[in-house]
Order: sequence, then C-alpha cells, then structure tokens
Amino acid sequence: MADALVWPPKKEDLERLYLAEKLSASKIAKVYGLKYKNPKVAESTVLYQLRKNGIKRRDPAEHVRKVTSEIVDDWVGRYEKGESLGKIAGSLFSPVTVMLHLKKRGISRRNRLTAQISAVTKYRRFPFAGGKEFEAYLIGFARGDLNVSTHGRAVRVKTATTHPLMVTHLRNLFGPYGHVQVSPRCSKLAGYEWSVQVDLDSSFLFLMQYRKKLPGWILRKEFLLFFVAGFFDAEGSIWLNETTVFGFEISITNSDWHLLKTISSALARHGFPFHLGRVKGTNLWRLQMWQRDKVEAFLVAIPLLHTEKMAKARIALKLKNQTSAGNYTQVVDEWQELLQRIKSGRDDFVNSARIALGESGR
Repeated sequence: MADALVWPPKKEDLERLYLAEKLSASKIAKVYGLKYKNPKVAESTVLYQLRKNGIKRRDPAEHVRKVTSEIVDDWVGRYEKGESLGKIAGSLFSPVTVMLHLKKRGISRRNRLTAQISAVTKYRRFPFAGGKEFEAYLIGFARGDLNVSTHGRAVRVKTATTHPLMVTHLRNLFGPYGHVQVSPRCSKLAGYEWSVQVDLDSSFLFLMQYRKKLPGWILRKEFLLFFVAGFFDAEGSIWLNETTVFGFEISITNSDWHLLKTISSALARHGFPFHLGRVKGTNLWRLQMWQRDKVEAFLVAIPLLHTEKMAKARIALKLKNQTSAGNYTQVVDEWQELLQRIKSGRDDFVNSARIALGESGR
C-alpha cells in the first residue's frame, strides 16, 4: 500500500484509510512515512489534509477513549525522561488518565523535588569533539543563521525557519552534543515558522566568534573553505539563470559589508572572484559569481553540509562538459522538480506550525 501512496495525499486515499479502514491520523502519518521529532506534528499534518479535503473527523471521544499499548509505551518513555504529566497528556487526555496507565505499568509518581531536579538535568550536554575544520564551519554557520548567547553554564543557539531541511541540518550539527528543541511560533515578519533551540556545553563558546572579528587562523587556506561552507549553508543561494547566459550563479547575502569584503578578498586569493555589491533598495550586501567554470570549481571545492544546498550543487555540476540542448533540458527539468519538492516541503512545514498552534487557517 505504502508504495502506491504519494504526499500530498489524494482525497480518495484519505477516505479509504481514515473512513473505511478507520486508521488514526498518527497511523496514516506512518503509512505515508511522515517523520518528525514530535509525532504530534505528523498527526496534525494529516488532520490538516483531512480538513483540506473536506473529510470530517470521527467522534473525538472515541479517539480519546482508545489508549493503545503503543501510546502507553510512548508515555512511559517520556515520563522516565522527565516530562510532566500535563505535557504528556496534551489536549486529548487528562494527566489523571496518563498516571493511571503509568501505574498499571508499575511506574510510581515522582515527588515534586525529584521532578524539579529531573526538569533541570534531563538533557545531557557533551563537549565539542570536532576538529578545527568543523569549528570553522560552525563559526561560519553561526555568523549567518544563529543567535548565540550564554544561558547559565550553557551556550544557547537559536534560530527560526520555515524549511524542514534546515531543522534536519541543525539536528545533524548539534544533536550529538545536546537536545534540539523544536517548537512552532508565529512572528509578525515571517508568519508561521518553527523555532529551534539547543543548549550546548561551554566548550562551544567559540561560537560567540560570530559577533566578533574573525580569528586569523580561519582565513588560512586549510580552514577558509570550511568557514565559507558554513556561511554559505546559512546565507548562500544557488540559482539558474536562463535569461542571458544559460548557467548557474551563486550568491551570498548579508548586512555585514566588512565580513563580505573579508570573505571576498580571501576567496579571490584562491581563484574565486566574487563581485560585491549592494542589494538594490535594502541595507543588504551580496557576493555574486556567475562565470561557469568558476562556479563549478567553487561548488566542487566547498564542503557543504546542508542537504538542500548539496542537492542544488549536484544538479548545477551536471552542466559541466554538456553543450547540447537536450542535456540542458534534462538539467532544467531536474532543477524545477527539486524546487517544487522544496516548496511543497516548506508549505507543509509552515502549515504544520499553524496547525500545531491551533489556528484554523481561515
């Protein structure tokens, strides 16, 4: 069944799964392979698709009464990790219901002091274990896309995004060192989005360099491209120019002219001539490069880690040594398909934030 299903779902597939087979929203999410850190997000995404297709919810009381062994397994794990009964219960169950099922599993209720201690220490932090290359990458990424501050003895990094692959990227970078907390929010500027926060060990204090003058070592050849890769994964763009000279262009946009000038000068010394100019009508500055051979050399040399940027770079590099119109068409089709997948994923991610905040969308 799963092999024949595609996302976003068709109405007839949802009606069969939800109404005929009586699968829950969470089980439908598993059928489609939706994976989020919080299972409730995947469930909410399916509920949104049900409403979008005009499919009415089954009796909600029936859903509340049905506490499966899988649900209790999840409750036990979350309670043992220190979550409160209220947080585990959410909006569908009561804390009393959760506690009764935990007691049936032999789980005793924590006293208040134990709960407070658990809340403070439930997430372990691990010291930085990367080399200078990874340190350079993280400093570049922080300069572009992170808010870094100290929080007690921890180094707290925060950002907000509408891109699910950015959340994946942050989990890949910081998940081995601390708990990555993801929560929905609505801002006046960006609308519905997801906030990402991680408290890291004090050995990550080097990330505070994102506010200061770059250390001299980071501009040395062996570390420069790692730093630029981090900055590019945060602020860079790869785009297809079909209007003048057919080919891919790359750009890096930021408000810090001095930083961009420093990067431009350093890259020029290694054969990557970027043009620095102001973005018209803004206080932003942009580095751009469009020479086909230079763009290709740059994308080969730079150690990107962001999944979306890497996928775009792979397609851009397919133009190398290709001159026929047929090859161009194939690359354009693949590029457009990738952009559509990115847009669809972003739209679903934004919708899931809106649903998680309890908004109707009307």
